[in-house]
Amino acid sequence: MKTGVMPVGHLSASQVRSVLLAATAPPPLRHSRPWRFQCTPDSVELYADPLTTGSDNEQRERLLDCGAALLNLRLAIKAQGSHADVRLFPSAGRPDLLAVVRPHGYETIAPHDGELVAAIADRQSNRRPFTAAVVPSAVQRQIRRAAEVERAWLATITPEQVPQLREIMRRTEVPPAAPGPGGGTDLDVEPERLVVVIGTLHDTVLARVQAGQALQRVLLTATAAGISAALSTQPMAVPAIRRELRQLLGGGLWPQIMLRLGHGTAVAPSSRPQLEDVVISDEHPFAASRPDDGARRGSR
Repeated sequence: MKTGVMPVGHLSASQVRSVLLAATAPPPLRHSRPWRFQCTPDSVELYADPLTTGSDNEQRERLLDCGAALLNLRLAIKAQGSHADVRLFPSAGRPDLLAVVRPHGYETIAPHDGELVAAIADRQSNRRPFTAAVVPSAVQRQIRRAAEVERAWLATITPEQVPQLREIMRRTEVPPAAPGPGGGTDLDVEPERLVVVIGTLHDTVLARVQAGQALQRVLLTATAAGISAALSTQPMAVPAIRRELRQLLGGGLWPQIMLRLGHGTAVAPSSRPQLEDVVISDEHPFAASRPDDGARRGSR
């Protein structure tokens, strides 16, 4: 097999390394990074941990993480002047093969997508308390559109819904994540804060990968606008609680992830794995290098 980082299509090995570094940048929802990439002469293949084990919530988080990596991969290929031709779930017999991405032809990256590529290195989850400054309406429209571009929907929690949301989160069985400096927690939800939920019309594996791409596009859009984000998976971890949140949103969307958006102080960048550890090769075969699931994390 051998492979590893190699030229793909008309992209050189150094260009492929660049796009793979971008693809592996998103901090995962869990301690582990569930994605693996394999280079072929004409494509980059994205694999996930086998999805037949673990709770439904663990499977959903894996797919969200892989969707976020896929969005970065697409944007990074565009930044190299190439069109990213994506096929999702190309093989019915390989549920772990989520996508095949072929750099095809040439494409000039749009200015907005260029801003998102620049934001990849700066995107971090921020657990620090946010200031009282509001997120401008123009930015709220941008992040809503970002979700829709990736075939997902962004629902904003209204001030009238805040008391019920706080009650739902108090009854979440997963312990809240440790607060950042100053005491910000997932219950730091007030009527004047911007709290949004990314949801999909269906709750299939395809919808979850799409939601992961929507999540990353929303986060990069927010980062480019100078807005911080804190992600919460707590309300999604328990099926009954997730159904309650779905009803709170009107019953039409399956909630996939909740975010608090606002103005926060800078946080240190998260550590990243060695690229060779997440690219399939003879030295790092996928089956032998699957990451340890680690302990569940309430949010990132």
